[in-house]
Amino acid sequence: MNNKHQNKKKSQYSLSLLTLALFSPSLYAQNELDFSFLQGANTQVPEVLKQSSGNVLGQYLVDVFLNGKKIGRQTLTISQNEKQSLCLSPAWLMQLDLPINYKKMSSAFNSTLQCYNFEQIQGGKANFDYSQQSLKLSLPQIVLLHNNQSEHWDYGTPGFRLNYNVNGNKSIGHGLTKNTQGLYGNFDLNANHGQWVFSAKVSGTNTTGFMSSGLTLSTAIQSVRGDLIIGKSFTQSSILPDFSFYGASLRSNSAMKSWSARGYAPVIDGVLNSNSLITVKQGDYVLYSKTLPAGPYSLTDISPISNGDITVTVTGGNGTIISTRKYPVTTLPTLLRMGDFNYNFATGIRENSSQIDGIFGLASLDYGLDFGTINFASIIHPQYQSIGSGVTVPLGEYGAISTSLNTAWSHYDSAAFQPSGERTQRGLSATLQYAKDFGQDTNLQLLTYRYSGEGYNDFSSFYPRGIHVESDKRSRYEAIITQRIGPAYLNASGWAQDYRNGRRRDSGANLTLSGTIGKGIYLGLNGSYTHSGTSGSQYSTSLSVSIPFDLWEQNQYSNSSISYDSISGTSFNTGMSFSTSDRVTNNVNVSLGEHQRTASLYTGVRFDTAQTGFSVSQSEQSTALSANISGSIAGAQGVGLAYSNQQNDTIAIAHIKGLKDIKFNSSSPTNQWGNTIIPLSSYQPNTITVDTNNIPENVELLNSTYRVVPTNQAIIVRDYKYKTVNRYLLRILNKQGQPLPMGTAVQTNKGIDVGFIANGGVLFATLLSPSKYLKLQDNNIKCKIDITNIKPGSSQVTDVHCQ
Repeated sequence: MNNKHQNKKKSQYSLSLLTLALFSPSLYAQNELDFSFLQGANTQVPEVLKQSSGNVLGQYLVDVFLNGKKIGRQTLTISQNEKQSLCLSPAWLMQLDLPINYKKMSSAFNSTLQCYNFEQIQGGKANFDYSQQSLKLSLPQIVLLHNNQSEHWDYGTPGFRLNYNVNGNKSIGHGLTKNTQGLYGNFDLNANHGQWVFSAKVSGTNTTGFMSSGLTLSTAIQSVRGDLIIGKSFTQSSILPDFSFYGASLRSNSAMKSWSARGYAPVIDGVLNSNSLITVKQGDYVLYSKTLPAGPYSLTDISPISNGDITVTVTGGNGTIISTRKYPVTTLPTLLRMGDFNYNFATGIRENSSQIDGIFGLASLDYGLDFGTINFASIIHPQYQSIGSGVTVPLGEYGAISTSLNTAWSHYDSAAFQPSGERTQRGLSATLQYAKDFGQDTNLQLLTYRYSGEGYNDFSSFYPRGIHVESDKRSRYEAIITQRIGPAYLNASGWAQDYRNGRRRDSGANLTLSGTIGKGIYLGLNGSYTHSGTSGSQYSTSLSVSIPFDLWEQNQYSNSSISYDSISGTSFNTGMSFSTSDRVTNNVNVSLGEHQRTASLYTGVRFDTAQTGFSVSQSEQSTALSANISGSIAGAQGVGLAYSNQQNDTIAIAHIKGLKDIKFNSSSPTNQWGNTIIPLSSYQPNTITVDTNNIPENVELLNSTYRVVPTNQAIIVRDYKYKTVNRYLLRILNKQGQPLPMGTAVQTNKGIDVGFIANGGVLFATLLSPSKYLKLQDNNIKCKIDITNIKPGSSQVTDVHCQ
């Protein structure tokens, strides 16, 4: 355990061993150790030194290692029949959560003693190291579980998690301005049982009431890498507009893949003539670096960070570069790597069912092939049918292109007033997208064109009782370009929308230049323009600057901006963000405009259990006050409640019974039940480690770290078990006040070995269970030490007499 607290304990424990090493001559072993150097009557030979091999009987608190990796801590009792080889019970091994496939360990199981002897497995060992108080287990890879995260998904424990955000505000009007007040709440609830998760998202105000934006029952299915969702949710398709519905769906979840397997990446393959180092870089970032054996290789787990060339370098064993290849990479949202797939199968009724009756069915599939990605989607409804397909192709140095085509049939209730007097309207919709990287500094992120033909309707907006309107949007163009200019970035985007029946075009553009200069000074320049065919043009521009500075040993910021809008005119804004501690943040701001002047103050206070905020603002029209509180509450079977100022869908409740103010992964400290909440990443390996700085000295943790791979919205409970021990640092004297001889064995009143006296009569003892006295019985020595009135502690030596 690499931390101050545990190191302190270990250094204290090793005091007697260090003393023994410093003041004793070197030991020499042949078949048995030679003890001729131990001369005089005031010396005893301890049992541990008499044995040239085998285990020393007793009870120990040991660090457990598996194949060199520390797993945890556990109490180990070595009995008489384990002097030569250890036999570990299934219950003892299960407590450590070892990645062992016990079905393949059957040959090592002793049915008589009901335990596993690791030495019965080829390559297996279980070595107890008395000097380091550790147990080193070794097992071959064939009997270990594979490191495949899908095999280790943790669906969590029955429980609930509630994220909340409540805001109240009151405005006091001046002059003719009326007083107003309001209350807003947003709540996100999960209730888990087994592999199922019930989710409810509710929000509302005191005037409009509360509405639910999501109400589902779901479960993750690892065999199909997807989720089964029942209730109110959204469809998911790459070529059809998504919409909200009530029903059931089975859809893929890309989060179930590792980070390196997500998105698009080219297949990098080749043949190595000898063991070589393969290094894959994109720009200045190393994506992969590993020495591979001679023979063919194929890298399918590379995850590019952006568009741009990937460089693959092969380096020989002598450091000589054998080859360098470049792979131009340009990606689009619909592009998948070879063999990857996305799908969605859904059925139900559309959310606004008052506008359309009947049950629909939807199927959508994207699949990555060696030349690109193909897409398919279809919707079937009694009054609406559509089918669409698409393809996305990487063009190497020429970029990437994607196109799709949808055909729809809309059946209206009546033919009256419909175009051409037909009840059924037919139409096409087509989309074309292009992306290109023009080197390290310039990136055409997305160039999009969409066309909607006459008679075409998306199912999301289809209303069978209405009249098909021919003046709908006809075509739309979009473009986004990013350019790096030294330390700054220039982002430019534009769009245009065409209509039918002579309606004028809408268009818009946005330009942003931003960067950091000097010692963290941020500068930003923004300009935007929009033109509506019906309401005319509007444009705006702004210049902002943020300057960092140090105050109260904290990083603070001064922010200022000046802006102009063609409607509201010129305004100036200046303010300062500062923190008086790591829990309190403040913001002071003044805004001056042509029509209004406002001053405001905000203070945010972070508690262990919640985040709060208070603000007041003053203008010529009103004085506004507001307060908000947000946080998370969770509870799970067997551990009670936990609170946090952070909010996350997937969480762990770390439980350490009876210990308060303990932190895990920089979390809030544990509450009176020994609980705290830790945010987790779904379907990814998470490590939960206890911060041992506040662990009491008389506590020995059996495990300080857990590794989990949770499903989405899981509530993981990890119980950090420990032993309450009593530590004593004693100098043991006889009746004449002289130290007892080195090597004298010491036991508890129950006969459990405690250790051996070191040079000078010093004994460092860790008692795993209460004991009224310590007894010494070795050759001519037989006496007891009453420890009932001795306060446990290892910070200083206590002199005691053995009576």
